[in-house]
Amino acid sequence: MKQSLTQIHEMWERFPSVQKELQDVLFIIQDSLKANDKEVEKALLDMFRAGGKMLRPAFVIIIGQFYPGNASKLKHIAASIEMLHTATLVHDDIIDDSPERRHAPSIQSKFGKDIAAYAGDYLFAATFKTLAFHTDDMTVVRQSTKLLENILTGELTQRTNHYDRHMTLADYKEQIAGKTAALFVLSAQLGATNGDAPEEFVNLVTDFAYNVGMAFQILDDILDYQSTTKDLGKPTLQDVREGVYSAPLIIAMQNKPEIQKLLAKKESITNEEAIQLRDMVIASGAVDEATDLASEYTEKALDYLSQLPEGESKDTLVAISEALLERAN
Repeated sequence: MKQSLTQIHEMWERFPSVQKELQDVLFIIQDSLKANDKEVEKALLDMFRAGGKMLRPAFVIIIGQFYPGNASKLKHIAASIEMLHTATLVHDDIIDDSPERRHAPSIQSKFGKDIAAYAGDYLFAATFKTLAFHTDDMTVVRQSTKLLENILTGELTQRTNHYDRHMTLADYKEQIAGKTAALFVLSAQLGATNGDAPEEFVNLVTDFAYNVGMAFQILDDILDYQSTTKDLGKPTLQDVREGVYSAPLIIAMQNKPEIQKLLAKKESITNEEAIQLRDMVIASGAVDEATDLASEYTEKALDYLSQLPEGESKDTLVAISEALLERAN
């Protein structure tokens, strides 16, 4: 019997049909990781073995079931999305010099930046090779390329915003729209266009996915102010040390000299100062304001979701979305 890369995240135990599809997706990914450099291949296998929720390929699978097309192609498309997502994480870790990813050493910290760069590039290549062999529609390839551009633009926007103590919420929204929401949108669109979905449905799931992606990222950023290092799998406020500022901090740092003073230390901020900064952000009420912002996107996402055709796929998508948008970690 074929050995899987990793165990599917426990959240999918409630959805056995999706769990089975995601297991097949992992097998496809495993078969795609055949680099001609054993160290790069090992680095990639280690990254996938560290696990992950596989939310984006799950969206491809579930949305693709509303108007079913070729089931094998759908799973390969889902695999391409997970590889693309992982490639962006690998490159993120190189840029940010991140020591950990998914409660394990990042590729760049374990194997070095050169191996990590090759691993990320390999995954980008594998992504588009998989798409090219499992879609007959050039429009899909063009969509994927355009949304990849949006993702990279989001990364460049984040780079521009590094250590910017005058960063606004508008800047932040633009950043996460590209960095996070675009990949949810691509997942939804690829799932929808695998079958014969009407344009109205594609538009609905696109709007749904955008708002889910925005809410997901804001909630993920809020966790930095609610969880311990052990919970998150990375040092407390590591993103702040790396100059990446998120909604709670952006809201709190306006006209707050004591916060600005700590941020001026940039990457040299100590663990004790990071905890002090987190406490000041919480005391300011900024976490509650950021939660309200996430709720706005959540409500929009669930509204678009409510307009989708009734059936098991919709019920599953509703249950997953509600769990995702109310998660504590």
